[in-house]
Amino acid sequence: MTGHVDSQPSAGRWHVIGLTAYLWLLVLYAAKAYGAGAQVDSRVYWLLAGAAMLTVVVAVAGRLRGWQQSRVLLFGWPAASLVITTLVGAVASDATRELPGTITVTFAYIGLTCRRWRSLAFVPLGVLAFVVGGAKVLPGDLTTVVLAAAMWVIVAEVPAWLISRLEEQSALLRKIAQTDALTQLLNRSTLAPQLSAHAGRCSVVLIDLDNFKTYNDRHGHEAGDQLLVAFADALRWSARKEDVVFRIGGDEFLVMLVGAAHAEAERTLDRLRRRWAEAGTPVTYSAGIAAGERDLMRLADEQMYADKRSRGGLPTD
Repeated sequence: MTGHVDSQPSAGRWHVIGLTAYLWLLVLYAAKAYGAGAQVDSRVYWLLAGAAMLTVVVAVAGRLRGWQQSRVLLFGWPAASLVITTLVGAVASDATRELPGTITVTFAYIGLTCRRWRSLAFVPLGVLAFVVGGAKVLPGDLTTVVLAAAMWVIVAEVPAWLISRLEEQSALLRKIAQTDALTQLLNRSTLAPQLSAHAGRCSVVLIDLDNFKTYNDRHGHEAGDQLLVAFADALRWSARKEDVVFRIGGDEFLVMLVGAAHAEAERTLDRLRRRWAEAGTPVTYSAGIAAGERDLMRLADEQMYADKRSRGGLPTD
């Protein structure tokens, strides 16, 4: 039993994590302020309550507008955390002074959700939150601030680098799994999803080399492979930039023309015929076109075999 495993949580899940962590941050500051008793400015409670209400409104609006699907907006949670730490620290530093770890956790979240080096943009805001929220005195505490900022960058950039490497390797593995090793065209594994995604809005050209087995047996597998590579190159040259080209079998190929009608598929075949004729190869091919139908593969297959029969391209053995 096989299944697909995402390399990391979806954008929606990261938004939930960010929202939850931010609300817990507000609760934590409120608890610290309450623990300090009369020493804390009462305005901090209004600030925290207002921040919580604003967060709920933004979260509901984001849910309604689909913002939870945007990875770009994930930066909002660490930015809000650093801002609220600065504001609370300015009003009542007793609520934030003993919690410098909240800034470190914020940068860890940045490293897990943002691209590499994006953490550098948050360093000034982090320094401000650390100085104000931690009641640091400059220039006396400058060394502490610089070391803390360096630690935040490391905390963010190490996971960001690891995730970037994992995503690159995953993309490479997907490409290898979806690509025909000989011709470097897409293989059959992605054909069904592509056809389903563009159902009713594409044309397909199904192509089969005539008597390829006979040619392969007579000239050897190496010559047969060279012929397949040459045909794939001709097909790639003939297709439009937006078309998707597959090798779906031993000597069977398919071109999916997204947003194109039957006439455009005919023009693609005309370009292929001229290109293949210029190559002067001894093997011909048969082709079938289907457009605007649900069962494109079946119709294209029927058209291809009708073309093959009309030209005597069916195998004699």
